[in-house]
Amino acid sequence: MRVTLAVRAHVAADKATLATFRRLRKPPSDDAWDRIVEEARRARDHFARAGWLDDLRSYHGVPEPLTKPQLRPTRVARLRVERMKFPSAWTPPADVPGRERWLSYTANTFGRATVLRHGDEQRPWVVCIHGTEMGRDADVRSFRARHLFEDLGCNVVLPILPLHGPRREPKGATGQFPSIDPLDNVHGLAQAAHDVRRIIGWIRTQSPSAIAVQGVSLGGYVAALVAGLEEPLDCVIAIIPATDFPTLFRSQTPPDMIERLTPVLESATALHSVVSPLRLVPNTPVARRYIVAGLVDQLIDPVDQVAPLWHHWERPSIHWYPGGHIGYIVRRDVRQYVDDALIRSGVARPRNPVTAT
Repeated sequence: MRVTLAVRAHVAADKATLATFRRLRKPPSDDAWDRIVEEARRARDHFARAGWLDDLRSYHGVPEPLTKPQLRPTRVARLRVERMKFPSAWTPPADVPGRERWLSYTANTFGRATVLRHGDEQRPWVVCIHGTEMGRDADVRSFRARHLFEDLGCNVVLPILPLHGPRREPKGATGQFPSIDPLDNVHGLAQAAHDVRRIIGWIRTQSPSAIAVQGVSLGGYVAALVAGLEEPLDCVIAIIPATDFPTLFRSQTPPDMIERLTPVLESATALHSVVSPLRLVPNTPVARRYIVAGLVDQLIDPVDQVAPLWHHWERPSIHWYPGGHIGYIVRRDVRQYVDDALIRSGVARPRNPVTAT
């Protein structure tokens, strides 16, 4: 790969984004650190006694059917869409440390999504799962929902992950996801997978011709986790996915905070194993699994995060692009790869060429 000005720009954009995340996400206070360490230790023991560390499927269970979500018509980016809202129905298991804190995030108790669907029922559906600090109307553009809807003829659902968008707590509240707090991460990932699976269950009641799931960054993690828990899907695309939060936080933690982080890492690694896509074999066939990775990604290390998923998924099709994390959105080759994945999987039938919208 040549280190061109464009590649340098990708790296610079990633570093600026990482610096912004660090400014927005203040380090825990001394009391909070002590609470995080003690809760993680107690939770690890609780998870071991419950058997979840050995059988993570028993931790997730089967989501309740989503039968009658609220659907309100509106417009986004000159598109007719529906706002979906439904009770999440997911709560942390009883007696798990951090449960009451998670339940106190009241804006998060409802699942939400944006839906674009054609009038006829026999259509393919694409579920698009956003990344960290997303979950807003801008997702319609970043996932090229108009292109998926109009050019590829798909119905589109854009779920909003826990503690994002309208599910975020009021300004000044402490709830964050992802977080350096391993219990909030585990709760957030479990609830995200639960809510997406309920939406997929609802799609199955709509007479779909096919169902595809794609996710970006944090959404790539959730897409991979859902693929490991769900019945076979027609296509799964993990774009610049995270796969190992404890390793990710260690790599992104400033040197002066590593000493504070170290005591919680062992417990965090055990706790995250119950939501790890690397411990689940997808029911979706290898030929319908796809991965996108940036060669100079500064946020999601392609060696530590993406390569393990590629190996675990039995080396499916992977597209390496010469760019960084943020730059995937402007890469025409990435857009074409995603379209090709949907077409090769039989999900989409193109009527118009790839567009930039």
